[in-house]
Amino acid sequence: MNPERDHSKTVYLLLLALQASGAFFFVWKELPEFRQLAINPGEQLRYNPYSDFTTIVTVFVMQLAYWYRLLRLPIPFQGSSQILNHILLFAGRLSFIFGGALFSVAFFRHLPEMDQDANVLLMARRGVLLFGAVFALFCFALELERLGHAFGGGQRNLSEPSRTPNDRL
Repeated sequence: MNPERDHSKTVYLLLLALQASGAFFFVWKELPEFRQLAINPGEQLRYNPYSDFTTIVTVFVMQLAYWYRLLRLPIPFQGSSQILNHILLFAGRLSFIFGGALFSVAFFRHLPEMDQDANVLLMARRGVLLFGAVFALFCFALELERLGHAFGGGQRNLSEPSRTPNDRL
């Protein structure tokens, strides 16, 4: 056993868990507000400083974990498992669905219906938070895809069938 490699795996998994926890927490926390945006387009949601604070902290932790891993820690897993490859690539794409839906509802349905009486400063602050949160979800999706590619066992054309029995699993 290589203690340095084990430490690298542990740190990587901890950073990935921070990103995943942040993504799940953000979706869980924002789902009621998402519903309100979808049901009542143009109606400004109540200001809740606690919600803004938790969003800022969540995005900050997700980004800290993502950029630390990207700049300082290579993915410590390599292998040839098409099942893990596909599951992780699928999870990466799936993890960004809420971010894309939230962005679409906010900018293409909600904003065009806003009244002139809306608090512009609050809208701008929420817009910045939304961009930060969607970007953090995007980075998490990229991380899952990178991990999936690490289990891809090298690059090959996905339109070609698997050539060896080991390549199938």
